[in-house]
Order: sequence, then structure tokens, then C-alpha cells
Amino acid sequence: MDYKNNIHIDLHIHSTASDGTSTPSEIITMAQDFGLGAIAITDHDTLAGSKEALGLAIPASIELVTGIEISAKPIPPFDFVSSFHILGYFVRLDDPVLNRTLDELQQIRRTRNQKIIQRLNSMGIMITMEDMSKGPDAGEIGRPHIATALLEKNIVHSIEDAFDQYLGQGKPAFVDKQRISSQKAIQIISNAGGVPVLAHPGLLNIDEDNDLEALIAALKEKGLKGIEVYYPEHSDEQVQQLLRIAASHDLLVTGGTDFHGDLKPEVKMGIGYGALHVPFGLFENLRQCAHAPDNIAKLEKKLGYGFQNRSILSEAVRHSSFVNEQAIPDLRDNERFEFLGDAVLSLAVGHILMDRHPDLKEGDLTRIRSNMVNENQLASLAHALNIGRHILFGKGEFLTGGHRKTSILADTMEAIIAAIYLDGGYGAAHAMIEQLFSGLFDEVGEGEPFLDYKSKLQEVVQLQHKPAPEYRVIQESGPDHDKTFSVQTDVCNIQAIGKGKSKKAAEQDAARKALIDLKS
Repeated sequence: MDYKNNIHIDLHIHSTASDGTSTPSEIITMAQDFGLGAIAITDHDTLAGSKEALGLAIPASIELVTGIEISAKPIPPFDFVSSFHILGYFVRLDDPVLNRTLDELQQIRRTRNQKIIQRLNSMGIMITMEDMSKGPDAGEIGRPHIATALLEKNIVHSIEDAFDQYLGQGKPAFVDKQRISSQKAIQIISNAGGVPVLAHPGLLNIDEDNDLEALIAALKEKGLKGIEVYYPEHSDEQVQQLLRIAASHDLLVTGGTDFHGDLKPEVKMGIGYGALHVPFGLFENLRQCAHAPDNIAKLEKKLGYGFQNRSILSEAVRHSSFVNEQAIPDLRDNERFEFLGDAVLSLAVGHILMDRHPDLKEGDLTRIRSNMVNENQLASLAHALNIGRHILFGKGEFLTGGHRKTSILADTMEAIIAAIYLDGGYGAAHAMIEQLFSGLFDEVGEGEPFLDYKSKLQEVVQLQHKPAPEYRVIQESGPDHDKTFSVQTDVCNIQAIGKGKSKKAAEQDAARKALIDLKS
């Protein structure tokens, strides 16, 4: 057996960002003290714990997995179950749809908390939201915090007592929570680059083995990738049953303690009640699934080109960070393809411009080509094709959002162009480039070639012997993962304001508007 399988891991941990009592920093320290090889912070409906952990110094001995746990509606005919818990591993923390959905779920949670407190107040139990405050590191408040407040006010004898008397399902202060569908939870996690896993299926109270297997099979059809087999509350019989189901349906096996710190002091990180052992190999399987690119056939469909040799396309989407983490001789990254793709792209764009515009002079052709073939344009094309989710990254680059970095997207786009050239020759690459850049070629045909508006504005101002335009950010709006910038430029007694998803894009928009005003 691989020695790593003697190392414990814990892929189900809650921090103070939700209903745990340990901060991400404390969790990492404990994981190191306990000798854990990998951990996942899987807070309820929030990525705050994972985001905070990524900003900390992670010991080299510990692999950190970004995670989330989403409560979802059960699927028919299993509606008798109150909810399914879907774990998401290796999710991209800046994914806009995931973050927007979590914001909505957190608002639903807050509304529910208020209703629970109102019910308790109507019973003569006077507590407020202030009683649930956990100080400056407070995360999302939930029923465990309300239970703690009841305990601190000596209204109940224990957290368990609070749920048994007031907060559990069917109890006087219970308020059901609005949930998203299981399919939506799975899709959102998958679209954020994550691996969706059904948490603690042994707690669903589905007695018949065939029924549980039917449920898991139905969730797999909706995109489920794995099931949490190793869990403190699972009996040995349940573990064996779930291992069989996972093997039968080609699903990943995961495990974790559902650690909440002092909220459940009897459950220890990494070992549960003392006997739990989740082998390190399960983490490696999970990582391999998360970092594998989407099916090459899907990428071919997006590109509109079928490869004779798919290994060429596989190399084109293999980032150097991935290769550096592998112990595979002769495994090559896509940097050589980037070099070739840049040359093929410049040649093809020049060729197409000359064919379409025989009257344009060399200087005009060069300027137009340089404005069409640049990092921002290539990254924009890659983003439109969602190329980022097909790139193979190493752990660090994957966790820090490599799929959204302009330079990486542009380089990968060049590598893909090289792959098409190597597989199908210049004709295939020429056709692909003409298709990809069709909008920009059409703009040239309409007499409005794509411009670097800032450079063009600079030229106009210099001809008028006026001071160079200056740009300043006047507003930032939207959440951190989806900001919109407003930039103002003052030039030639004209004030123009542009907007964009980056400061550079907003500056270009402001320059474009200033040019329009100067012409009018």
C-alpha cells in the first residue's frame, strides 16, 4: 500500500465563516498538529472560510481544498427527506454565478433566523440577533448559533436540548428553509470548476439499499461526481454499502468528519469519534477529477474543428504549472505551442487583411493587425469560448483563478491555434482564425477598424498640441468577484466617462467616447 494512505485527511470541515467555532487559521494549525495530509473547508452557503484560508501561510505538508456545502431540495420520490447536502470541492472562489447564488442563500438564511427568533419571542423567550454575535470574526448565523444563545441564557441544558425542544424539525420554533434544487446545486458547483459530492448519505434515513442506490444513480444523472462514504455517523455496514454503490456507478469516494469545533466537541478533526480514517489516496482521486479538463470533444465542438490527433489539443491546454507538479517523464506544457501559434496567427491575420483590403497601405495593415492580435483580444476570444475551464492547471494556479487570467487565456488561445495548424495544416488554421476574428474583420470592412482608443486619442491630442489625456477611476460598483469600473478622462476641454469590467477596459471606453466628442 502507498505510504500516503496511512496519512489521514478530512474533507468536511466548518469554520467560523458558518457554524464552526474554529477560525480558518486555527483549523490549519490543528490540521498540522494532527498530521493531516489534506483538508477541505466546506462552510454552509459561504466561501469566506476558503477565501480566508487561501490568504494564510499553508504548511507544505497540507493540501488545502476550497469547498462549499449547499443544502438542496430532495428529488422525487425522496421528498420525505428534509434536504440533501451537496459538497463542492475545488470550486473557483471568484465564480460569479456561484457567488451570486450564495449571496441569495445567505439572505434566505437571515430571513429564516428572524422568523425563528420571532417564534421564540412569541413563546416568551426573549432573544435577539445581537445575542448570536460571534465578534469581529462572525460568519453566517444559523440555528446552531441560536441554540448557543439559548444555552448561554440557561433556557436549555445543551445544544442538543435546544434542537430537541425548540429548533429541530417539527418543534415549536422550527422554520423550514427555502432551498435550491439538487440539480441546480450540482450544476452551479460543476460550472464553478468544482466536484459535486453527496454529503453523509447514510443520514438520509433511506432504509432500503435499492432505494438509496436509486437515489444516488438519479443524482449522478444530474451531474453528481461522488459520495461521502467515510463519515463519523456511518456504520461499518453503511460504509461497505456505499463503497459498493460508488464502485457500481463509477463515483468518487470521499470522507470527512463534519468538524464544527466546540459545537460538537466529541467529533475530532481527522478522526471523528476516534476510529475514522480517510486515506490520502481519496484526495488524490478528487484532485485528479477536479483538475482534469472538460471532455476534449466538448472543446472541439466549441472550436468547430475535429482533431485527427487529440493528443495535440491536450498538449495545447496543458499549463506549465500542471506539468511541474507531475512526475511524468517527457510530459510537455503548451509554451512551445504558444510560440508557434503567435507566428501562425500573425501570418493568417495579415493574409486575410491583404486579401480583403488590397488598397490599404503597409502602415495601415500593420496598425490594424497589431490592434487585432494582442493579449486582450485573444483573452476576450478565449473567455467567450470558455476556454479557461478546459485548461489543466497545477494546484496553486488552479486555486488562485488561473482560468480567468488574461495572459494565460491569451497564451492558451495561441497554443490552440498552433494545435490546429499542426493537426490540419495552414488551411485549417486560416479558416479557424477567420471565423474567430470575423467580427473584427467586419469592423475593418465597415470602415471602423478596431482601435486601441487610448493610443488613437493620444495621437489626436498630440496633433493639437494639447496636454496628454489623464484617466482616473471615479467609481467601483458590484461585488468583488464581478466589479464594474467607471473611469473619467479630461482632454481638450472634454470630459468623458467610460465603464468596463476592468480598469483598462473602462479607460478604453472613456477614450472611445472622448474621440466621438472630439469629432462632433
